[in-house]
Amino acid sequence: MPFIFKKLLDHGTTNPIVPRLSLQILTFLKQCDVSQEVSDKVGQLYMHSLQPRLLRCWEIQERFREEFNGAISTYSSPTHPVTQIPQVSRLEAECHNFLYEAKNYIRDTLLVVNALYGTGFKEASEFSRTKKPRLSLVDWAGKTIGANEARTKLFREAVPCVELIINARNAVEHPGGYSGTLHIENFNLEPDGRLAEPMWHRTKDGRTVMPVSSLRADLDGSIHNLLVLGESVFVSWTSDHLKMPNIMQIVVIPEEHRNPVCPVKYQMGLGANLQQKLHEIRNKQ
Repeated sequence: MPFIFKKLLDHGTTNPIVPRLSLQILTFLKQCDVSQEVSDKVGQLYMHSLQPRLLRCWEIQERFREEFNGAISTYSSPTHPVTQIPQVSRLEAECHNFLYEAKNYIRDTLLVVNALYGTGFKEASEFSRTKKPRLSLVDWAGKTIGANEARTKLFREAVPCVELIINARNAVEHPGGYSGTLHIENFNLEPDGRLAEPMWHRTKDGRTVMPVSSLRADLDGSIHNLLVLGESVFVSWTSDHLKMPNIMQIVVIPEEHRNPVCPVKYQMGLGANLQQKLHEIRNKQ
Protein backbone atom coordinates (compact mmCIF):
# COMPACT_ATOMS: atom_id res chain seq x y z
CA MET A 1 0.00 0.00 0.00
CA PRO A 2 1.62 3.30 -1.04
CA PHE A 3 1.81 6.18 1.42
CA ILE A 4 0.11 9.32 0.17
CA PHE A 5 1.57 12.62 1.36
CA LYS A 6 -0.89 15.46 1.93
CA LYS A 7 -0.40 18.96 3.25
CA LEU A 8 -0.84 18.82 7.03
CA LEU A 9 -1.74 21.94 9.01
CA ASP A 10 0.46 24.18 6.85
CA HIS A 11 3.68 22.91 8.40
CA GLY A 12 6.83 22.11 6.46
CA THR A 13 9.80 19.93 7.27
CA THR A 14 11.63 22.78 9.01
CA ASN A 15 9.41 22.06 12.00
CA PRO A 16 11.21 19.06 13.61
CA ILE A 17 7.90 17.36 14.43
CA VAL A 18 7.17 16.85 10.74
CA PRO A 19 10.29 14.97 9.56
CA ARG A 20 10.88 13.14 12.85
CA LEU A 21 7.34 11.70 12.94
CA SER A 22 6.97 11.06 9.21
CA LEU A 23 9.95 10.95 6.83
CA GLN A 24 12.25 9.49 9.47
CA ILE A 25 9.74 6.76 10.36
CA LEU A 26 8.83 5.86 6.77
CA THR A 27 12.50 5.70 5.74
CA PHE A 28 13.35 3.29 8.55
CA LEU A 29 10.31 1.11 7.86
CA LYS A 30 11.79 0.32 4.43
CA GLN A 31 14.93 -1.01 6.14
CA CYS A 32 13.05 -3.24 8.59
CA ASP A 33 12.26 -6.93 8.41
CA VAL A 34 8.54 -6.50 9.01
CA SER A 35 5.31 -7.53 7.33
CA GLN A 36 3.57 -5.12 4.97
CA GLU A 37 0.54 -5.13 7.26
CA VAL A 38 2.54 -3.94 10.27
CA SER A 39 4.47 -1.45 8.14
CA ASP A 40 1.24 0.07 6.81
CA LYS A 41 -0.30 0.22 10.29
CA VAL A 42 2.71 1.94 11.85
CA GLY A 43 3.09 4.37 8.95
CA GLN A 44 -0.58 5.33 9.13
CA LEU A 45 -0.41 5.90 12.89
CA TYR A 46 2.54 8.25 12.60
CA MET A 47 1.36 10.12 9.52
CA HIS A 48 -2.31 10.51 10.42
CA SER A 49 -2.39 10.38 14.22
CA LEU A 50 0.81 11.15 16.09
CA GLN A 51 2.22 13.83 13.79
CA PRO A 52 -0.96 15.95 13.41
CA ARG A 53 -1.80 15.64 17.12
CA LEU A 54 1.60 16.89 18.23
CA LEU A 55 1.50 19.64 15.62
CA ARG A 56 -1.78 20.84 17.10
CA CYS A 57 -0.14 20.90 20.53
CA TRP A 58 2.73 22.89 19.03
CA GLU A 59 0.31 25.39 17.47
CA ILE A 60 -1.33 25.97 20.85
CA GLN A 61 2.06 26.41 22.46
CA GLU A 62 3.12 28.90 19.78
CA ARG A 63 -0.04 30.99 20.23
CA PHE A 64 0.59 31.00 23.97
CA ARG A 65 4.25 31.94 23.47
CA GLU A 66 3.34 34.84 21.16
CA GLU A 67 0.81 36.30 23.60
CA PHE A 68 3.13 35.66 26.55
CA ASN A 69 6.01 37.53 24.92
CA GLY A 70 3.70 40.35 23.86
CA ALA A 71 2.41 40.75 27.40
CA ILE A 72 5.90 40.80 28.88
CA SER A 73 7.20 43.33 26.35
CA THR A 74 4.35 45.81 26.69
CA TYR A 75 3.63 45.65 30.41
CA SER A 76 5.03 48.26 32.79
CA SER A 77 4.69 48.32 36.57
CA PRO A 78 1.61 50.23 37.75
CA THR A 79 2.14 53.85 38.77
CA HIS A 80 -1.41 54.51 39.98
CA PRO A 81 -4.11 52.47 41.77
CA VAL A 82 -5.80 51.32 38.55
CA THR A 83 -3.81 49.18 36.15
CA GLN A 84 -4.62 46.78 33.35
CA ILE A 85 -3.18 43.28 33.64
CA PRO A 86 -2.53 41.60 30.25
CA GLN A 87 -4.22 38.28 29.68
CA VAL A 88 -3.64 35.34 27.37
CA SER A 89 -6.87 35.00 25.39
CA ARG A 90 -8.82 31.74 25.68
CA LEU A 91 -6.15 30.38 28.01
CA GLU A 92 -8.32 27.78 29.70
CA ALA A 93 -9.81 26.51 26.43
CA GLU A 94 -6.38 26.34 24.81
CA CYS A 95 -4.96 24.36 27.73
CA HIS A 96 -7.89 21.97 27.63
CA ASN A 97 -7.35 21.41 23.90
CA PHE A 98 -3.61 20.92 24.42
CA LEU A 99 -4.29 18.23 27.03
CA TYR A 100 -6.86 16.54 24.79
CA GLU A 101 -4.44 16.24 21.88
CA ALA A 102 -1.51 15.26 24.13
CA LYS A 103 -3.48 12.53 25.92
CA ASN A 104 -4.62 11.06 22.60
CA TYR A 105 -1.04 11.26 21.33
CA ILE A 106 -0.01 9.05 24.27
CA ARG A 107 -2.84 6.63 23.46
CA ASP A 108 -1.77 6.51 19.81
CA THR A 109 1.82 5.85 20.88
CA LEU A 110 0.51 2.78 22.72
CA LEU A 111 -1.21 1.72 19.49
CA VAL A 112 2.21 1.84 17.81
CA VAL A 113 3.52 -0.40 20.59
CA ASN A 114 0.61 -2.77 19.93
CA ALA A 115 1.45 -2.94 16.22
CA LEU A 116 5.15 -3.56 16.86
CA TYR A 117 4.99 -5.93 19.82
CA GLY A 118 1.55 -7.53 19.58
CA THR A 119 0.32 -6.04 22.86
CA GLY A 120 -3.25 -4.92 23.53
CA PHE A 121 -3.11 -1.52 25.21
CA LYS A 122 -6.20 0.64 24.72
CA GLU A 123 -6.19 3.63 27.05
CA ALA A 124 -3.53 6.31 27.50
CA SER A 125 -3.48 5.63 31.24
CA GLU A 126 -2.19 2.11 30.56
CA PHE A 127 1.21 3.64 29.87
CA SER A 128 2.03 3.55 33.58
CA ARG A 129 -0.93 2.17 35.49
CA THR A 130 -3.81 -0.23 35.01
CA LYS A 131 -6.05 -2.56 36.94
CA LYS A 132 -4.71 -6.01 37.78
CA PRO A 133 -4.18 -8.51 36.31
CA ARG A 134 -3.42 -6.32 33.28
CA LEU A 135 0.06 -4.83 33.05
CA SER A 136 0.88 -1.24 32.20
CA LEU A 137 3.38 -0.63 29.40
CA VAL A 138 6.10 0.14 31.95
CA ASP A 139 5.43 -3.07 33.89
CA TRP A 140 5.08 -5.10 30.70
CA ALA A 141 8.42 -3.82 29.41
CA GLY A 142 10.14 -4.59 32.70
CA LYS A 143 8.77 -8.14 32.68
CA THR A 144 9.05 -8.90 28.96
CA ILE A 145 11.97 -6.86 27.66
CA GLY A 146 13.95 -6.52 30.88
CA ALA A 147 14.03 -4.11 33.80
CA ASN A 148 17.45 -2.72 32.85
CA GLU A 149 16.90 -2.69 29.08
CA ALA A 150 17.14 0.71 27.35
CA ARG A 151 13.54 0.64 26.14
CA THR A 152 12.20 -0.04 29.63
CA LYS A 153 14.28 2.84 30.99
CA LEU A 154 12.91 5.07 28.23
CA PHE A 155 9.33 4.26 29.25
CA ARG A 156 10.06 4.80 32.95
CA GLU A 157 11.68 8.17 32.26
CA ALA A 158 8.59 9.28 30.33
CA VAL A 159 6.19 8.52 33.21
CA PRO A 160 6.26 11.98 34.92
CA CYS A 161 5.38 13.79 31.67
CA VAL A 162 2.78 11.19 30.68
CA GLU A 163 1.06 11.19 34.08
CA LEU A 164 1.03 15.00 34.30
CA ILE A 165 -0.86 15.12 30.99
CA ILE A 166 -3.24 12.23 31.72
CA ASN A 167 -4.10 13.38 35.24
CA ALA A 168 -4.63 16.99 34.13
CA ARG A 169 -6.85 15.95 31.22
CA ASN A 170 -8.85 13.57 33.42
CA ALA A 171 -9.37 16.43 35.88
CA VAL A 172 -10.79 18.51 33.01
CA GLU A 173 -13.10 15.71 31.88
CA HIS A 174 -14.22 14.75 35.40
CA PRO A 175 -13.68 17.75 37.71
CA GLY A 176 -13.72 16.73 41.34
CA GLY A 177 -13.31 13.06 40.40
CA TYR A 178 -10.42 10.64 40.84
CA SER A 179 -7.86 13.12 39.44
CA GLY A 180 -9.34 16.13 41.23
CA THR A 181 -9.79 19.56 39.65
CA LEU A 182 -7.41 21.45 37.37
CA HIS A 183 -6.90 25.15 38.12
CA ILE A 184 -5.50 27.47 35.43
CA GLU A 185 -4.43 31.00 36.34
CA ASN A 186 -3.77 33.74 33.78
CA PHE A 187 -1.32 36.60 34.25
CA ASN A 188 -1.54 38.17 37.68
CA LEU A 189 0.31 40.72 39.74
CA GLU A 190 3.00 40.02 42.32
CA PRO A 191 2.89 42.18 45.48
CA ASP A 192 5.80 44.24 44.12
CA GLY A 193 3.94 45.03 40.88
CA ARG A 194 5.73 42.51 38.69
CA LEU A 195 3.76 40.24 36.37
CA ALA A 196 3.20 36.71 37.63
CA GLU A 197 3.20 34.38 34.63
CA PRO A 198 0.32 31.96 33.93
CA MET A 199 0.39 28.90 36.19
CA TRP A 200 -1.61 25.77 36.80
CA HIS A 201 -2.09 23.18 39.51
CA ARG A 202 -4.44 20.39 40.51
CA THR A 203 -6.31 19.85 43.76
CA LYS A 204 -8.31 16.97 45.22
CA ASP A 205 -10.37 17.01 48.38
CA GLY A 206 -8.84 20.32 49.40
CA ARG A 207 -5.27 19.11 48.91
CA THR A 208 -2.79 20.11 46.24
CA VAL A 209 -1.94 16.97 44.26
CA MET A 210 -0.12 18.71 41.41
CA PRO A 211 2.10 21.57 42.61
CA VAL A 212 1.74 25.02 41.10
CA SER A 213 3.99 25.21 38.05
CA SER A 214 4.66 27.36 35.01
CA LEU A 215 2.36 26.74 32.06
CA ARG A 216 5.04 28.02 29.72
CA ALA A 217 7.64 25.52 30.98
CA ASP A 218 5.20 22.60 31.10
CA LEU A 219 3.86 23.13 27.58
CA ASP A 220 7.38 23.44 26.15
CA GLY A 221 8.63 20.42 28.09
CA SER A 222 5.64 18.27 27.20
CA ILE A 223 6.04 18.81 23.46
CA HIS A 224 9.75 17.97 23.62
CA ASN A 225 9.19 14.88 25.75
CA LEU A 226 6.29 13.60 23.65
CA LEU A 227 8.28 14.01 20.44
CA VAL A 228 11.20 12.07 21.91
CA LEU A 229 8.85 9.37 23.22
CA GLY A 230 6.95 9.02 19.95
CA GLU A 231 10.01 8.57 17.76
CA SER A 232 11.99 6.53 20.33
CA VAL A 233 9.26 3.90 20.66
CA PHE A 234 9.76 3.09 16.99
CA VAL A 235 13.50 3.68 16.64
CA SER A 236 14.32 1.48 19.64
CA TRP A 237 12.30 -1.35 18.07
CA THR A 238 13.89 -0.77 14.65
CA SER A 239 17.38 -1.40 16.01
CA ASP A 240 16.46 -5.05 16.58
CA HIS A 241 14.55 -5.54 13.31
CA LEU A 242 16.82 -4.27 10.54
CA LYS A 243 17.00 -6.31 7.34
CA MET A 244 20.81 -6.13 7.33
CA PRO A 245 21.93 -5.64 10.97
CA ASN A 246 25.54 -6.58 10.16
CA ILE A 247 25.77 -3.88 7.53
CA MET A 248 23.54 -1.08 8.81
CA GLN A 249 22.76 0.51 12.15
CA ILE A 250 20.85 3.54 13.39
CA VAL A 251 22.97 6.50 14.46
CA VAL A 252 22.10 9.79 16.14
CA ILE A 253 22.78 13.00 14.23
CA PRO A 254 24.23 15.60 16.63
CA GLU A 255 21.82 18.52 16.91
CA GLU A 256 24.36 20.99 15.54
CA HIS A 257 24.79 18.84 12.41
CA ARG A 258 21.12 18.39 11.56
CA ASN A 259 19.86 19.85 8.30
CA PRO A 260 17.72 22.88 9.25
CA VAL A 261 15.52 22.23 6.22
CA CYS A 262 14.73 18.70 7.44
CA PRO A 263 16.13 18.19 10.97
CA VAL A 264 15.74 14.44 11.46
CA LYS A 265 17.41 13.08 14.60
CA TYR A 266 18.39 9.61 13.36
CA GLN A 267 19.80 8.16 10.17
CA MET A 268 21.12 4.87 8.86
CA GLY A 269 24.87 4.36 9.17
CA LEU A 270 27.36 1.60 8.59
CA GLY A 271 27.08 -1.30 11.04
CA ALA A 272 29.77 -1.88 13.65
CA ASN A 273 31.06 -5.04 11.94
CA LEU A 274 31.37 -3.31 8.58
CA GLN A 275 33.07 -0.33 10.16
CA GLN A 276 35.60 -2.64 11.81
CA LYS A 277 36.36 -4.36 8.51
CA LEU A 278 36.82 -1.02 6.75
CA HIS A 279 39.12 0.09 9.56
CA GLU A 280 41.20 -3.07 9.16
CA ILE A 281 41.44 -2.54 5.39
CA ARG A 282 42.63 1.05 5.86
CA ASN A 283 45.27 -0.07 8.36
CA LYS A 284 46.65 -2.60 5.86
CA GLN A 285 47.00 -0.03 3.09
